[in-house]
Amino acid sequence: MARSSRKNRLEDIARHAGVGVATVDRVLNERGGVSEKTTARVLASAQSLGTKRVLPSNRERRLSIEAVLFRNHSAFYSRLNQALKEVTKLADIPATIYRTHIDVDDPERLISHLEAVAESRDGIILFASDLPQISDAIKRLAKQTTIVTISTDIPDSARHCYIGIDNFNAGQSAAKISEAICRKGGRILIIEPDPTAWAQMERFKGFQQFFANRGEEEKLRRFYQTKPLTLALGEVIALLQAEEDIRVLYSPINNEFLEMLVEAGRHETTIRSVAKIVHDLSPHSIKNLQSGLIDIVLDSNPMQQVFQAVEFISEQHGYVTKLESSVVDFQLYTSDNLPRTQFI
Repeated sequence: MARSSRKNRLEDIARHAGVGVATVDRVLNERGGVSEKTTARVLASAQSLGTKRVLPSNRERRLSIEAVLFRNHSAFYSRLNQALKEVTKLADIPATIYRTHIDVDDPERLISHLEAVAESRDGIILFASDLPQISDAIKRLAKQTTIVTISTDIPDSARHCYIGIDNFNAGQSAAKISEAICRKGGRILIIEPDPTAWAQMERFKGFQQFFANRGEEEKLRRFYQTKPLTLALGEVIALLQAEEDIRVLYSPINNEFLEMLVEAGRHETTIRSVAKIVHDLSPHSIKNLQSGLIDIVLDSNPMQQVFQAVEFISEQHGYVTKLESSVVDFQLYTSDNLPRTQFI
């Protein structure tokens, strides 16, 4: 009898608010996954019908946020994951972040997971590749919850916001430094990224555009890794030996191949003798900045990205935040201004 009476009360509120019984149950029991607007309507209906229970405060409800990351072996991915672990301790926002890691070569599994959690989460933070099937999935799911792409964008997906650095401008900044090094002669070797890696491609485009605007495209020499690591490394060494006018090596990618390439500078003069400009701090890049094997790092600041992503989702649910912009400032590091905080 009591169970039937409870069900009737939920049905009454649902009819009054114009929503489903499951939505009413979520709101009254603070399970999350319901928009701020709908939550307010359900609470108003419950109050109007004289529901005899303590109603939750809409402003104090704990947010439920899903972070879905394409798993890779980069230090940036590790730092992003660590930032997601720590951010709720720093942000003055009641939120729980659930982290899910999916292999980069399994986009269908990522889509299935997004579909499974969209209705039950107040927002999704997504770190994934710009693939057509993922873009299409976001277009469908963005109607159910707030979706924020982080670090690397999926621009044609109808996501609510992109949080990250201006990667095109970061590439342009690297190009300006490279041009200055080569102003009295010399060329630049660029490690070309995978076309599906949006952030890296934006850096690559920005770098190229800077030289195109100056009519100096002939200063650029591109290298795209197609062979296994050791064979690719041999190709780069042979290229540098054959083309002695290369003065700078620029990589928009920070991966295992780049690490191997930088480490080879310990015993390969052709690699050690060129200036190296790369992206994103890591234990490896910090060590090699200190030893002189790397000259400049442009960092994407993953903690700030995560913080602003959580703030953006919170704002969509009526929480007051200090968010002023979704653009994160990239930071330029040399061996002389490394941060004192530990990067993982």
